[in-house]
Formats: sequence, structure tokens, C-alpha cells
Amino acid sequence: MHLDIRPMVAALGALFFIAMPAMAGEPIELPTPQAQAELLDMLEREALYRDRVEWPAIRARLKTAQGDPGRTRDVRREAIDRSSGGHGRWISSQRLQSEARRLGRSNAAVATAPEAPVPVDLLDRRIGWMGIEGYSAAPGPAAREQMKARAARWQAIIGDKDNGNRCGWIVDLRDNTGGNMWPMLLGVAPLLRTSAMGIEDVGSFETADGPVRWQTTASGVRMGEATRLDFGQPGYLPSLVGAPVAVLTGPRTASSGEATVLAFRGRAQTRSFGQPTAGVSTANVVRRLVDGSALVLTTSVMRDRNGDGDGRKIAPDQATVGDAATVAAAEAWLLAQPACQGS
Repeated sequence: MHLDIRPMVAALGALFFIAMPAMAGEPIELPTPQAQAELLDMLEREALYRDRVEWPAIRARLKTAQGDPGRTRDVRREAIDRSSGGHGRWISSQRLQSEARRLGRSNAAVATAPEAPVPVDLLDRRIGWMGIEGYSAAPGPAAREQMKARAARWQAIIGDKDNGNRCGWIVDLRDNTGGNMWPMLLGVAPLLRTSAMGIEDVGSFETADGPVRWQTTASGVRMGEATRLDFGQPGYLPSLVGAPVAVLTGPRTASSGEATVLAFRGRAQTRSFGQPTAGVSTANVVRRLVDGSALVLTTSVMRDRNGDGDGRKIAPDQATVGDAATVAAAEAWLLAQPACQGS
């Protein structure tokens, strides 16, 4: 079966799928010489940290390594890792298709799975809990509808929990390992937004041509002037718009998970708890190469709504260790906010 993976190409800031690690004993996969030359040119011309690589030396080492698949792979990985800060990668055409099939199965299972329980039974009944996990749509013509469906599911969970007595919310991003940021931002928009209508800046990609803003609207999310996802009608409106939010982070919070952290950073009545994130708060584009493989190319730094962000680990406002301490600190802060004092 042929899988159409064209919709994933040039998806700024949205790593549509994470390459599976090679298993021991598997043959070493390499791009063709033409694709490898194309890959190196892209990295040298566009990669975010391209100045960290001595490109003539890399090319000389690759030439010397010809005929040795292991050395060739290692030199190529070094060039990608250095120029992307550890966020980029090369994916063979075979692995692209196998990962697409895996994502299709995974997304089908998650769509019908019950929501994960709150990890600790400490919450005051006035505090709502929402977990946003990593998510990548399987590439293909239905990808956009899949992303809208996931965002709608997250908003529906918020609606189910919004019983009218919530004075604050915990948004748990500790298991958000990345994927596609746009359904995440749209899914959590009822808690991210501070107004019922209008356009709100929630972050940006810092590019060579200046910042490209991430924005939420009453019905969707945008990147600059381009709509990324939109329901076509207003999404869920919580009973308390702009309620206080405590954001939980940890070392598994990565990539698009970190974009979601940054979207909350700088929001009024918001504070983060836990441990620093993974440290890949940078944006990728996926470029097809001449042999059908793909380069995940890191091109820009993610920043919050105030323009702060350096592509590295995002430290929480309050460092805590362990579920109990993290949730207790978040709950105590929320209950001290004016919205909870009078409830």
C-alpha cells in the first residue's frame, strides 16, 4: 500500500512524527549519495545552529568514510545533531511509512481510550485537572481532520470537567513528548485564552526574518496570517474565562510540548511547577529528499508571547520533585488566587 506523506512536508513548528530508534541487528540505512548531498546543503544553508559545524571538515570525513556504512551514519548524525541542537534527524523512506502505519494504529486506539486518571488524589474539588499528551497525526489526506478531532476531544474533556465550580486549573504537560503543536494549542485553548473572543498572541517562532506569531482565535489557531486549524465555529467557552492555571512540566516535556509550555508562559494568573523541560524548544520543518527519505530540519527558536525563549530547557517558576510535591504546590498556589478565595 502506498502512503501519501506529502502533507507533512514543510510543516513549520510541527514535527509530525518521531522516528523510531533502530533495533539492534537491523541493517544500517543510508541516504543515496544524491540525497546525502542535498541533506548537507540544506543543513549548511538553513539549520538553526549551522555555525556550530565545520562543513568542509564534515564533507571531507564523509568522503573518507565511503564504503563504511557505520562511519558514514555517525558523521551524518553528528552534522545533524550539532546543527539542530539535537532536535533534527534523517528518516528513511521505509521508516517514514512504518511510522505512519504505527501512528494510524496508535491514534485510533487513543481516540477511544478513557482519559488517564489524575496521578494523585489530593485535589480540592474546586480545581480542574487537564492532561495534554504528545500527539502526531498520521500523514495523509485525513491528517487535518484527525488533528481537529483530537483538539475537539481535548476541549470536550475540559467541558465535561467544567462543572461551574472550578476556580482554577492544572494543565499537566509532563508526559507531552511532542508531535504536532497545533492540535495541542487548540485543544487547550479554553484554558489558554484569557478572553471569549478576539485574537490572542500566545508565542512565536523566531526566524531570520523576524518573529512569526502563534495566535488563538475563538475557533482556531494561526501561525502569522495562516490558519493552522479551525473548527469553523467557536470552541468551548469555560464558565470562568481567564481562570488561574498551574502548568506542570518535567524532563519528558519536549518539542511541541515545550511550545505548549511557552504558550502559557506570560499568561496572566499562570505559574509553572515541576522540573525543567527536555531542552528542544525549537521548531522543525520536514523536507523530502530526492530518494524519498526526509530530513527533519531545525530552523527556528520557540518563544513565548513576550518574546522570551532560547531554544533550551524551560525552567518552571517553582521547582518541585515528585507527583505529590508538584501537585500540592500547584494546588496551594491556585487556592491562594483571588478567583479561589471567594469560591
